[in-house]
Amino acid sequence: MGLRELLEDIREGVALAMSKRSRYARIALAVVVTGLLMGEFGWRPALVWFAINILIEGWVTYLWRHPKPRDGASWGLRVRLGTPISLSIIWSAMAGYLWVNGGVAMKFAALTVLFGLIVETIRYGSISRGTMMVVAPPPFITLVVTPLIDGEARGWEWFVILVAVGGLLFYMIDTAQQLRANRRALEQAQAAALDASEAKSAFLAMMSHELRTPMNGVLGLAHALRGARLEGPHARYLEMIETSGQGLMTILNDILDLSKIEAGKLELDVAPFDLPALAAQIRLLWSETAQAKGVDLALEVDPATPAWVAGDAARVRQILLNLVSNALKFTEAGRVLIRISPGEADEILLSVSDTGIGISAEQQARLFAPFVQGDRSTARRFGGTGLGLAICRDLAALMGGSIAVRSAPGEGSTFTLRLTLRPADGPSPDQSETSALPSLAGLRVLVVDDNTVNQVVARAVLEAAGIEVVAVGDGQAALARLGAERFDMVLMDVHMPVMDGVEAVRRIRAGEAGRAHMPIVALTADAMVGDAERLLTQGFDDAHPKPIRPAELLMAVAKLTILASPSPSPLYIDAAPA
Repeated sequence: MGLRELLEDIREGVALAMSKRSRYARIALAVVVTGLLMGEFGWRPALVWFAINILIEGWVTYLWRHPKPRDGASWGLRVRLGTPISLSIIWSAMAGYLWVNGGVAMKFAALTVLFGLIVETIRYGSISRGTMMVVAPPPFITLVVTPLIDGEARGWEWFVILVAVGGLLFYMIDTAQQLRANRRALEQAQAAALDASEAKSAFLAMMSHELRTPMNGVLGLAHALRGARLEGPHARYLEMIETSGQGLMTILNDILDLSKIEAGKLELDVAPFDLPALAAQIRLLWSETAQAKGVDLALEVDPATPAWVAGDAARVRQILLNLVSNALKFTEAGRVLIRISPGEADEILLSVSDTGIGISAEQQARLFAPFVQGDRSTARRFGGTGLGLAICRDLAALMGGSIAVRSAPGEGSTFTLRLTLRPADGPSPDQSETSALPSLAGLRVLVVDDNTVNQVVARAVLEAAGIEVVAVGDGQAALARLGAERFDMVLMDVHMPVMDGVEAVRRIRAGEAGRAHMPIVALTADAMVGDAERLLTQGFDDAHPKPIRPAELLMAVAKLTILASPSPSPLYIDAAPA
């Protein structure tokens, strides 16, 4: 061990000796010993012992309040190292006093104190070898010298004492060494786990970005083709492209959700929502799939269930979607029933029952573990990652609820979700009307993205709303166009060659492109926790993940341009382009 490592070990050992936990235990024992001294020897020894402890604890308090020594680090370390040494000497001397001057009970108390010091020394040794070597001598010297002062040991008895003390010293050093090795192994394991977690996060961030970029092209262009008059098999091909793309996005979002939950960074968005309407939407969404399989998909809502409740509608929808999807996946014939009913207090029960293949008790025991399915044949036959139910369980727990399953092979399954969803007031009639989107025709938007497919997707979405679009491939080209032409908004990618989006936004806000307060929306494939918030702090007005959601993007354009303008709004149309 080098000098630097030894000094660091000593610092850790001194910190342990001066910790609050050690101090409280030390003060409590000092009070007990004061009582013993008072009862056995009178007030004078007790007063001396009490005064010495007051001085020591006062010194420790001073060192706590002045962690940085005035005369250099080496001086400060010596002063602080002197504290545990002084404590060891004082307590060892007190034990020797009890042994020499007291009766049998005091001798037993002295041994207890000395063994306590040795145990404390082992604790130091698990952290700092250097501190142990300077704190250990006083109690061992006391064990050897006290019988000599007492005058009771004779001849071979001294040999026994020395052997016993030597064996105890060896045991102390060996135990401290084992504890120190265990501590280092634990630290290495923790460091390896942290590195693995950081590597996983980096991989998920890269995977998310790399997958979202091409999926933006697939789903965006599929959306653009939906407006074309496709007939026969071509319309079905387009529908299959969208369905497959959405399936891939579901898997990607499941993986990201799981990583957010494990990191404790998934936040709930609690707001009033119409629970029966949400369930009806889910039934409508899966009704075509159920009809194609010949399965009856039904919804039952107990009349006592409150219509409007407060909760995270998106996460409740996510759980129900997953449960209904699984029920339909594993049900070849019969019925799938979605049922909503009130429970105790503000508890709501949401259950999904099916008449499918059922689940054995062994499979149920591991059903909610990540990446686990019923068996390998399930994955081969029905597909999936095995993440859905694990996410459902974690989301339910995050919302203060639980999810359970009741099933038997060949008898179907019932998944029951219990959530605390307090009744809430719904919107007033005028608030519930669908908001009309102002006409966006005539707006000029600059799209900045180095990916040509992403440019085409953004152009298709915006031009369908009558927006004039100009596209460039990097931030430097964007600054040039902004300085030469008038634009109402910029849609900016984040990662680009030549000049990335963050640098381009910084220069725009600095006034290098004319209008410093130009509305800028980030179109980014970064979808990890905190990415959107980070972009907002770097000058973007809003952030939208890829693949682009056309309706949400157009609403953001309207909000940041037309609706934010103090001038009269243009004519209204009935709804945003889908």
